[in-house]
Amino acid sequence: MPAIRALTALLPAPSRAARSLSTVFGWSVESDFGTFAALQLPGDVPLWINAPADGEPATGNLVLHLTADDVDESFREAVARGARAIRQPQDMDYGERSASVAVDDAPGLVFDFSRPLT
Repeated sequence: MPAIRALTALLPAPSRAARSLSTVFGWSVESDFGTFAALQLPGDVPLWINAPADGEPATGNLVLHLTADDVDESFREAVARGARAIRQPQDMDYGERSASVAVDDAPGLVFDFSRPLT
């Protein structure tokens, strides 16, 4: 059965996006070649950032769900490091605590911190 090798976001400025995501979330920049950057996320799946090819659109409306033991603290830390608040921490009707942020240098991506309520 195939497994996910990596997630790729097409963003206009891969280096700048990688540096900003590293600052906000503490992820390591594994490589940076200007038009391609790779971030090592916790777990086995890296985040690759490519510049779009000529005429190719950038990634849009992609939500990356991040596990957080303390949603409120993770949200506060991300905002303090430069993320923009999208949704304040709240208990959701589907049984999770959740909060969302965006990073201006990674347009089209939303980062959702969440954990089960029970």
